[in-house]
Amino acid sequence: MEQNRMYKLISKLYKIPRSITGDGFRDSLDIIDKAIGGVERFSIPSGTQVYDWRVPPEWVIRDGYIITPNGKKICQFKEHNLHILNYSAPIDKKLSLDELKEHIYTIPELPNAIAYVTSYYERRWGFCISYNELKELPDGEYHVFIDSEFKDDGELNYAHIIIPSTTGNTKEILISSYLCHPQMANNELSGPAVWSELIRWVRNLKHREYTYRFVIVPETIGSICYINRNFKTLKENVVAGFVLSCIGDDGDYSVVLSPDENSLSDIATLHTIKHITKEPKIYKFLNRGSDERQYNTPNLNLGVTTICRSLFGHFDEYHTSLDDLDFVTPSGLEGGFNYARNLIENLEINTKYQLATTCEPNLGSRGLMSTLSRSGIHNYTIPNFLAYCNGKRSVIEIADIVGVEARSLKPIIDKLLEFELIKEINTKG
Repeated sequence: MEQNRMYKLISKLYKIPRSITGDGFRDSLDIIDKAIGGVERFSIPSGTQVYDWRVPPEWVIRDGYIITPNGKKICQFKEHNLHILNYSAPIDKKLSLDELKEHIYTIPELPNAIAYVTSYYERRWGFCISYNELKELPDGEYHVFIDSEFKDDGELNYAHIIIPSTTGNTKEILISSYLCHPQMANNELSGPAVWSELIRWVRNLKHREYTYRFVIVPETIGSICYINRNFKTLKENVVAGFVLSCIGDDGDYSVVLSPDENSLSDIATLHTIKHITKEPKIYKFLNRGSDERQYNTPNLNLGVTTICRSLFGHFDEYHTSLDDLDFVTPSGLEGGFNYARNLIENLEINTKYQLATTCEPNLGSRGLMSTLSRSGIHNYTIPNFLAYCNGKRSVIEIADIVGVEARSLKPIIDKLLEFELIKEINTKG
């Protein structure tokens, strides 16, 4: 059910021409809001200084194409968004093939792919076509046309959804994704799709130990703006955080660790990933590439990790037209959702407990262990868990020692609490 809903959402969003500003971002946010509801929106005017950055003018793109010497129209924006350099300046000019080539972007290593290229902060015009198509272009006069506009009185948009704890805990889990790349499925839309489905799931939890802050922004400049407007709250309240990116293909399960590699996010992600795949791909912060760069800036240092299927930049389809609706799959999205959901479940249960008895409790008298002693057939999960309940080790730490996933211990912990065999050492937040 979830996987089909996520794939359907991606299909609706796929062809909308998006960038870091403009109607494409807003229209995409409208669709997500209609699907899940409760999206709270914000805007920052173009030209606003935000730390070392300035919010760019809003970009409007209406059309673009090249007419070849024989009258053929190619590189049509209305056929594929990636044909136009994102944030391209307008142009209406006739020029030679050699002059045109200075404004053409290709990927020779992927000769049939259209590249995704941007120029947000320097005015230039350009087109992206496949390398094979470029090689076939004849000499002669070309007519290039891009109908675009820059609005100095425009704005940058972003949004969030806050889901409060059911316990009154104000400490937060941050879950962030981005919504700005045009016509790419895994790199761009799998994150928002899984993000949306996680919101549905978290809202339905009867018990939420933490408050959840779901953020969706234009990548980089959007997270910089969000941090600028929410720095104090993030610094004081966020105890763990995750960026969702490239999380809908059928490739590897990956994580980009925080710079220190020892945050609660690192601990929880490393624990979760090894239980969802036997071959996890674990990357250092040197492999950063999304909004974890901003959330982990030294002045803020939220210890955020990024969770992916195939890591950005590590699959051929990345930032090309090959990242289409065939590359992202319902099964890939389901796997990505399960990865994120399991991570939250492991965090929700991750507190510390102290054994309430001196020496081992009599588990058999409470029906928690067989009273028939036969060599080799006992399940020692409960006594092993209790053996490490010293009030100092978290559930994830004990689960790693015992060799199980933390969330699988919940029924055991509930029973032990019912029989008052353990007591919680409240360390959450």
